[in-house]
Amino acid sequence: MGVITKLTVERDVALVTLSKVPASVDYICRIFDRLDEAGINVDMISQSPLTGAYVSISFTASGEEMVKIAGLTNSLSRDLPSVRPLISHNNVKLSLFGEKMPEYHGIAASVFRVLKDCGADLLLITTSSVDISVLVSGACSEQCIAALEKAFDL
Repeated sequence: MGVITKLTVERDVALVTLSKVPASVDYICRIFDRLDEAGINVDMISQSPLTGAYVSISFTASGEEMVKIAGLTNSLSRDLPSVRPLISHNNVKLSLFGEKMPEYHGIAASVFRVLKDCGADLLLITTSSVDISVLVSGACSEQCIAALEKAFDL
């Protein structure tokens, strides 16, 4: 049995990146409160390191929520003109899981090498101690899935 024991695939994922977000937990809280009020379930969340007074926040949601997301990001931009939203859809989330991952080094390197060989662009990466999730374009997803299954004997 390998270190990575499971691959899950989620299709039609929207990626939202908000750049030039004030680096205030108050403002970040307001963003996620608005998402909650709109009934948008967010999944992968990533914040860039602090650069001056701003950060970038990225998150994913179901592609079915695109209309709500566009309305919300436009509203955020009107409230604070520095915020720049970028939204893409038809992405695929690939999550690799393994309970023994904390015991080994090089797992992420192996995953990224497989995806590099597929020619994938990694749109977003999130991890925990037992999983690595990557967001890739839908256009290359089937090749990535097959390559990961083969590489990790899934």
